[in-house]
Amino acid sequence: MFSTRKGQKRSPYYQAKLGGDKAGILLLLYFMLSIPGFGYTQNEGASPLQAVKLDTIKAETGEHLLVETGRLELPENRLKTKGRTISIAYYRVRSTNPSPSSPVFLLAGGPGSSWMNTVHKADRFKEIKFYQAYSDVVIFDQRGAGRSIPNLECEGRKNIDQQLPFSFERLKPALQELAFACRAYWEEEGVDLSAYNTDENAADVNALRAALGYNKITLIGGSYGSHLGLHIMRKFPSIVDRAIFYGIEGPDHTWDKPSGRLATLRRIAAAATADSYYEGKIPEGGLLGALAATVERLSKRPATVQLKHRGQTYEVVVNQEVVQAIADYRAGKRSQPEVWPNTILAMYNGDLSLPARAAMGMRSIPSPDAMSNAMDFASGISSSRKKRIESDPARKLLGDINWDYTAMENTWGVKDLGDEFRKNIVSDIPTLLVHGTWDTSTPIDNAHEVLASLKKGQLIEVIGGTHGALYNLYEHWPKIYPLLARFIQGKKVKFPKRVDLGPVTFPTLAVKAQAKLWEAAKLGDTLGLEKAILEGADVNALDTRRSKNGRRALNWAAYYNHVSAIKVLLKHGADIDATNLSGFTPLHHAVENKAIEAARYLIDQGADKGIASKSGRTPLQSAQGMAQQELIRLLLGTER
Repeated sequence: MFSTRKGQKRSPYYQAKLGGDKAGILLLLYFMLSIPGFGYTQNEGASPLQAVKLDTIKAETGEHLLVETGRLELPENRLKTKGRTISIAYYRVRSTNPSPSSPVFLLAGGPGSSWMNTVHKADRFKEIKFYQAYSDVVIFDQRGAGRSIPNLECEGRKNIDQQLPFSFERLKPALQELAFACRAYWEEEGVDLSAYNTDENAADVNALRAALGYNKITLIGGSYGSHLGLHIMRKFPSIVDRAIFYGIEGPDHTWDKPSGRLATLRRIAAAATADSYYEGKIPEGGLLGALAATVERLSKRPATVQLKHRGQTYEVVVNQEVVQAIADYRAGKRSQPEVWPNTILAMYNGDLSLPARAAMGMRSIPSPDAMSNAMDFASGISSSRKKRIESDPARKLLGDINWDYTAMENTWGVKDLGDEFRKNIVSDIPTLLVHGTWDTSTPIDNAHEVLASLKKGQLIEVIGGTHGALYNLYEHWPKIYPLLARFIQGKKVKFPKRVDLGPVTFPTLAVKAQAKLWEAAKLGDTLGLEKAILEGADVNALDTRRSKNGRRALNWAAYYNHVSAIKVLLKHGADIDATNLSGFTPLHHAVENKAIEAARYLIDQGADKGIASKSGRTPLQSAQGMAQQELIRLLLGTER
């Protein structure tokens, strides 16, 4: 039987319940739809489903979604007649359409990202509700990942001496040691890592389809999800009705091509150069010329930067490898288009604080994940592609962008799936590819290569689109909804070859002041706060640069326990009880990070202790969930 790692944390299932007669009607309808022969034909020989029950998921928006949740027990290695079994966790969402189209199976990226743990997020929830209007929706976590059992994560971390100059070669022994330890742990637990590959993953999807009683399915997935989906189309063509893929990773695209990434950066650079915000700021050679000059300068003479970290001062050597490692840092991020150009210009002009912080951060190496590495190394790389990558002229500027793969080659002991697996997929299944021209993870060349052998394939080039190009269309091009609806329903659709998302908005001076305010709040920089407010920053503005839920300056100051910053912000009118999009107040964030002094000061200033977040938790309940006794006493008013 399957085993789990001792002490390994698992994400809990959502336990919210629907109440009243509405729930009874929904349950009755759901069970009627689940009866074999009612709406679908149950396939013979289906794999056994276990622990099947009904549950409701509460989204960040407060909405609820009724799901069937269960597990499918499968052989770990289908090539062995006697062996362990594993468990695939899934959700099924029944369609609201009385005549649903083929069910949608959502394929997560990664490999190993968890769809099930992110269903409650607003954008994911909205996507599922859209598909539900036309089809059943099936969400599952791939073998070895997420809520499926076993979850092949590993613990452990290696720290490299901060005083030594940074290099990938210096990280390699530590990364290999962690990888070997991870592999050894799971092998001692009886796990057959050679069974964690895309071929077995595809067979799992087919088994889940059969167990749920479906004949044909629609595949939707991005990044590794497209890699998996394409292999399902080749291995089980008769079960796939149609497919939608974005951020395309074809059969031989696991290792990235430097020239593809450089071409993407060139497009992003052109957009910045054309904007008046950068007039007079970009040197004659352009942004990539500035990057090349910085790499060249530091290759000849590395710089030393002083950084303070946890009360200590470090002298950090910044060389060309560090700059190459962050050469695409936040490039193409549409919500903050200025970050990448400003990073390049700062390094060109001698400000090396960001690469210095990166050099420190990359020296703390977490244990790699066994599942994702087993999958990737099994997919491998053809010898012809490897030769092209090794001789790619873009390596001179960007370095070895596949350094983690080259560092761990021959480490995981998995069987390569072979060059037949890596051949392009030839198929007449209707397939839509959506790919962004600003995708730095998978260049758009991937999509064109895959499209070439799809007889009924269409490609939407999303001009200015990112790795999640399909989501870019959902957000910025509403015309995609009726087109996708028709496609999902099995109708012929002619998609546009290109959709231009339009220009991004570079910041004004007030926007720059706003960013300064948030950063000063994080650091507890009271003078910086005063200056940013004087320049026009809004003390109550929501910082959504890195999270859609966002944090206001007061939330940042509370999270990092900066009481002096809290005082300045309250003096300038910060709302002490303002919530972010997930319902967190500054007091919630102080409790979340165990910032006791900040929590005490907020309470003294009248912060409302009874406000519940959208997940229904008050600051006290959060403190109780973390067993933080001092915070509990503070929030109960029983502090001694």
